[in-house]
Amino acid sequence: MPADHKGGSPGESSETDLPHPITLIDETGGERQFQLHDAFDHEGVSYYLVENIDDASQVLLLRDVGGGLETVEGEEFQRVIAALEEDEVE
Repeated sequence: MPADHKGGSPGESSETDLPHPITLIDETGGERQFQLHDAFDHEGVSYYLVENIDDASQVLLLRDVGGGLETVEGEEFQRVIAALEEDEVE
């Protein structure tokens, strides 16, 4: 799911501010509210771990792509989450 975000960059929060509410705009233009749980870099890419405010079972890993955000899935998702769990991220 490509997504835009409103307001400042999700990565502008400090660790003490997390979780931080953000609004994401999905590919259909609908606004969805999420909480930012973690922002980190891995292999030169910025990632954001967010949880849907209305549905805690919906957790997304987003990657920064040229000023927008894109949902990470599949093999890349598994690789990045494994690195996060092993504390191999910046």
